[in-house]
Amino acid sequence: MDDITELVKTFVILLAIIDPIGNLPIYISLTANKTDAEHKAIILKTSCASVALLTVSFLFGKYIVVFFGIQMPAFKLIGGVFLVYIAFTMLTDNKTSHLLSKEGGVKDDIAFMPMTFPLFIGPAAISLVIIQSTEFTLWSAKIISIVEFVLIGVLIWISLKLANRILKFLGKGSIKFITQVMGLLLGSMAIGIIADELKVLLPGLS
Repeated sequence: MDDITELVKTFVILLAIIDPIGNLPIYISLTANKTDAEHKAIILKTSCASVALLTVSFLFGKYIVVFFGIQMPAFKLIGGVFLVYIAFTMLTDNKTSHLLSKEGGVKDDIAFMPMTFPLFIGPAAISLVIIQSTEFTLWSAKIISIVEFVLIGVLIWISLKLANRILKFLGKGSIKFITQVMGLLLGSMAIGIIADELKVLLPGLS
């Protein structure tokens, strides 16, 4: 039951961080001069690369953290703080302005950078899946997590495929509202992560 709760929570937080709807205006601006064939290639590469990056981070990220001698509670705490920061940028409508370079729009292939990293799968998403990988010991839970990453990739593919239609239907105001709701949800969950890890690092607080 605990694993199921964690799996659902991870999926919801990931969806809030990645915010496929909120990132559509950036995608449209970066691909304004692309052909239909280039659009299809970018969408497919971005979706697949997002799944691959999440999966690799989930399976091997914690070993990198251990290799550098970082205590997992400390990593979880700083990860929670970073999630709060991302939530703040979403609430203030400033999520992507600091992620993309001014040259981002003139690159020939933008699928991997900046589309996959850092626009969709940035440090916050990577930190989250590393944190969650330490919570699961059963391979069944790990496999379900990877299936969730695939579902995230499918959602990214659908949102990019229908980007112009979604933006036209919802309008910038509605997209901004969705992003802010996601930011509120993300911030609330991130505070929970911070509180839990502070109790571990500072037992006196509990």
